[in-house]
Amino acid sequence: MPRYSIELRKAAIQAYKITDYKVAVCKQFNISRVTLDAWIKLEEETGDLAPKPSEKRGAPSHIKDWDSFQVFVKKTKFQNISDLVPLFEQEFGYAVSYAVLVRAIHVLGLRRRRGRFYS
Repeated sequence: MPRYSIELRKAAIQAYKITDYKVAVCKQFNISRVTLDAWIKLEEETGDLAPKPSEKRGAPSHIKDWDSFQVFVKKTKFQNISDLVPLFEQEFGYAVSYAVLVRAIHVLGLRRRRGRFYS
């Protein structure tokens, strides 16, 4: 999703206020109708066209303490990630799925070489 400058937003809103014709404004500034509608709504609600601060996107992480998890992965010897699931539950006291651990290992940047995981 592209980020548009404040100047472009102001120019598009100004053009809309002059013409009151959304389709022409969208074609002129090469933006979608949804984008223009969102800017109009944003200006009505906040009085400004600055984008709202972005919230963290996506599902919340199931691993609560990433620093401890990283230390745990480096000190624990395992051949497969499936071997890590019960060890994780024993160490941290809560359950996570295999898929969560696969994603977490990937996020940490660990790669598998000859049956072991390395950074």
